[in-house]
Amino acid sequence: MVAIRSILLIRGTNPATYEAAASTGADAVVIDLAAPETHRDRAALRALVARHAPLIARRGREVHVRVSDARSGELDADIEAVVSASVRAVLLAGAEEPQDVRDADVAIRQREMRRKVAPGHVRLIPEIDSAAGLRALPQLIAAVDRHGAVALNIELLAHDLGVAPSSGHLAPTMPLAEHAMAAVSFEAAASGLPWVLLAPHADHGARSALATRAHAMGASGVYVRSESEAVGFRQLFTVPRARVEQARAVLDEWERVRTAGDWVGTVNDELVDRRSVRRARRIVAQDAEYQSEDRSRRS
Repeated sequence: MVAIRSILLIRGTNPATYEAAASTGADAVVIDLAAPETHRDRAALRALVARHAPLIARRGREVHVRVSDARSGELDADIEAVVSASVRAVLLAGAEEPQDVRDADVAIRQREMRRKVAPGHVRLIPEIDSAAGLRALPQLIAAVDRHGAVALNIELLAHDLGVAPSSGHLAPTMPLAEHAMAAVSFEAAASGLPWVLLAPHADHGARSALATRAHAMGASGVYVRSESEAVGFRQLFTVPRARVEQARAVLDEWERVRTAGDWVGTVNDELVDRRSVRRARRIVAQDAEYQSEDRSRRS
């Protein structure tokens, strides 16, 4: 799960929203069960996931589901309702302690076994939305081996710190956003995980500015609220062809170097060693997923 450049976030109980999501230009669709404004509609939302997740998945889009945190009393029921072969990831809201991701991992594993879904098919994405969660991120990542990515909810993090903007049209202050992005980027990169940015209530301009900074700081993608954003941000986070070709050249040089019994080489002024090869493999894997998604869309 590395090619998640744009993820369409959908909420509410209107079936038309879910039907339209099957044709989105985004790489994935995340159905939000944990939004406060739809808390009372949880039973209807769970039913919509069961009904529409297979339809969206058959159209070549990954289906993710955002579930409530471990403190809500709703986590187990959410996971009971959504784990299936059609769902590729669970976005765990409010992840703050290692036990939070362990609880989610156990609940997912039980349903995978019971429903004969391949073990590990449903990946876990911890959503970092508080200072406690940001500080605990290394421990969260180390706690289970189900992680597919890390998500940073910059709006809820700002709210947790008491610096949320007074107007819904303003993004959180950029210094705060950049600090949080840098912290998540370091930890995700060290663990070999992609990370994505979530700012669901910011206006389009603010979300664009945040997405641009996230891209510059190593993010793999962003959550979006419209089709225009889905297409534009998908393009923004696509690895340029020149970088893919350089990565392939690094891997070719590595093969030559190792065949010769050496450990270091160079290609196009880049040092080729175990670290550069790890980066190159990630880039080539991303490109392979891009190509696979494009073939799925065409078919």
